[in-house]
Amino acid sequence: MMITRIFLLITAIIYGGLGGWALIDPVSFVNEVGLTIKSVVGSSEIRSVYGGINLLIGLFALATIFQSKHEELFMKILIFIIIGILLGRIISLIFGELNSAFLLGFTAFEVVWFVTLYIHLNQMKKKIF
Repeated sequence: MMITRIFLLITAIIYGGLGGWALIDPVSFVNEVGLTIKSVVGSSEIRSVYGGINLLIGLFALATIFQSKHEELFMKILIFIIIGILLGRIISLIFGELNSAFLLGFTAFEVVWFVTLYIHLNQMKKKIF
């Protein structure tokens, strides 16, 4: 399905791009997103959590474009990750920390991706082979 491939390509570009950026230049990455690094441990964590995980999501999305047999698995993994992120956003909202346009923009992106994944996964269950 072409719309799924477009979704996967956009996912690969966004997650792969952010992940690659955080892996290669964590200082620039944190400056742009409003975090700080105070030690090599912080730099390592940015490379690992933001860089490694996001890059692998992007690469898996790219691979899934060419190997559609992994589509459902990829989407289940991604929705699981996004649910965790949105849980953090909800807790941040409760504590009054979700108050910048930057964070609201990322949250809107995550909600759109969650809804898209949810709809697509539900449609996959209804396919008749």
